[in-house]
Amino acid sequence: MKLNRILINITLLSISFLSFGQNETLNTSEVEIIPHWEKNEAHSIIIKSTTTDIVKEKPFTYLTTFNANFKVLEKSETEYLVEWIYTNSVIANKDPNFENNILAKLLNTKFKIKLSNFGRFIELVNVEEIRTASNKAIDELNGKDISPNMKVQYNAAKQMIVSKQGLEIALLKHIKLYNFSFGYKYKIDFEQLNNMKFPNPLGGAPFDAVEKVKLVNIDNKNSICKIETSKIVEGAVFTKSVMEHLKKNNKDHIKEIEQEFGNEIFEISESSMQELNFEKGILKKSSFKRKINLGPQNRTVLMEIEAI
Repeated sequence: MKLNRILINITLLSISFLSFGQNETLNTSEVEIIPHWEKNEAHSIIIKSTTTDIVKEKPFTYLTTFNANFKVLEKSETEYLVEWIYTNSVIANKDPNFENNILAKLLNTKFKIKLSNFGRFIELVNVEEIRTASNKAIDELNGKDISPNMKVQYNAAKQMIVSKQGLEIALLKHIKLYNFSFGYKYKIDFEQLNNMKFPNPLGGAPFDAVEKVKLVNIDNKNSICKIETSKIVEGAVFTKSVMEHLKKNNKDHIKEIEQEFGNEIFEISESSMQELNFEKGILKKSSFKRKINLGPQNRTVLMEIEAI
């Protein structure tokens, strides 16, 4: 397997959910992020997806934008039913992320999302409707003029969306990012460390990783707070896994692999930031960054959401 195929596999990873538990008490140095939404309440956002590939020190940048609306359809004591609609998109030429290209063909399609009363993602409700529309979009995109790498991604996406969980992983990154911090309590000036498992893009056992979570700023007067997270896989562990995978799938080129990549340290990391109005339970700004260093081939994916 070549490095670009590994890069594709990492691209297919979903955003991880926050893995820490809630504190039981709340005081003036803590803030709880939960929605305080009412039925028929609606919000509009803009989403920016920037992918930067560096191949042999030459950068290639792709910027794609979406406009989206979400509306509260139903509210109960335990759940929210939310309707999410993409209303407009500007897709980068040759955008290497399959989900952006698929979502651009699903404009005005209604994604019905069930959330807990704490704002945590539960499920996509209208799975069959979205699967049918997505399959049609993939068939249209997966034509003769696409690159081999994109064909691999579209074929993988087709397989992923067969299951409900796979569909949610493949196409709901923006929705999950919006609700990333909901349902938890955060203490000011306290960095929480969480041992977690990071999905292995090579198909093996997940990597051990450390997640850091911190409420970095709170403005009680305006009910605004900022939360940051980061997680990283130890470089030596990730490097060993990549090298073993390359050798396993290229047994006739083990010597060349060692010569070309033997001195490289491969890395993968994620970070996020969310700025929220905790009184109303509304996201103001959010970003999620994944950095992948594969020696001569690197990728940085940045997703940004902003209320408008």
